[in-house]
Amino acid sequence: MDNKELLDALKKAQLVGSKDEISKEHDQLAHWVSQVAPLLLDSDEHYTTFMNAAGKAMARTSTDATIENINIMRSTVESAIVQLESDG
Repeated sequence: MDNKELLDALKKAQLVGSKDEISKEHDQLAHWVSQVAPLLLDSDEHYTTFMNAAGKAMARTSTDATIENINIMRSTVESAIVQLESDG
């Protein structure tokens, strides 16, 4: 996958991640994680940050913790997109 394809895939995943359902439905969150994680494999920093937050979000210890970690995941995707756009 070249950078343009990766950028397009991350932008599509970003739209999915922006939906409120992922903070309410475990299966929606799990599906989003399975879409995004492979796209971040080229960046250890982004992948690790995303997956650490995903693990905490999926543990669903509290609503606040889940939302906080989903926001970390969203910002990590945004950061990956910005980095790819600047590399472009």
